[in-house]
Amino acid sequence: MRATVILYWLSAMLLAGVAAKAQESIGELRAAAEQGSAEAQNILGMLYLRGEGVEPSDAEGVRWIRMAAEQSHALALYNLAMLHGMGRGVPQDQAEAVKCMRLAAEQGLAEAQFQLGFTYNRGEFVERDNAETAKWMKLAAEGGHARAQEFLATMYHEGIELEKDHEAALGWYRRAAAQGVAGAQFMLARMYFEGEGTPKDFAQAHLWFSLAAANEVEKAAKLRDKAAKKLSPEELAASEAAVREWRPAAEEQP
Repeated sequence: MRATVILYWLSAMLLAGVAAKAQESIGELRAAAEQGSAEAQNILGMLYLRGEGVEPSDAEGVRWIRMAAEQSHALALYNLAMLHGMGRGVPQDQAEAVKCMRLAAEQGLAEAQFQLGFTYNRGEFVERDNAETAKWMKLAAEGGHARAQEFLATMYHEGIELEKDHEAALGWYRRAAAQGVAGAQFMLARMYFEGEGTPKDFAQAHLWFSLAAANEVEKAAKLRDKAAKKLSPEELAASEAAVREWRPAAEEQP
């Protein structure tokens, strides 16, 4: 596996719901796992991998996660895919990683759908396929995955595999931007500034350029200032107030 993809996959690694369950008694968790609870098996496996509340053990971690995956537990399948991709606790096997990722994606896990779409986009471990990229990115985006929404917006904006559609691009950029994705904030601002897929709206452009600039997106500050010159003092004050009050709002995922 190439280093860039290893790092990319590691950044999304281990979706186990561990934080929500960390305070549960390990004994109770183990008992539930031994009784066949796939959720408990997946979480217990993650605790072994992380060494939280138990002695760290990749072998035990993989054993419990595999048991959950064999019950078609989506998060366990995702985690097993990541482990095969890295060769942690199991032989490195990219074909098996893609297989497990696909099974998790087919169950509707948005992160798995995004990762599978990204894999097809890069053409690593599978044949590059823009149609498959679009398919999985759309499913992930519809499931509330912010980076998939940004990716899908770009496919619509540039006409990659999908018919070029600036209105659709605007909508997906808006959803990703609302969740705090800096690149989407910049593109949304640019579309408002240039009137792509929407009438020109310099107040909205100023708002989103300001947020992108706060996230250190290149050129955002310069374009924010250009948008500001298009606004009346009252409009500028209102936009600046909106920037101060703005907070990202993550979409609930299945």
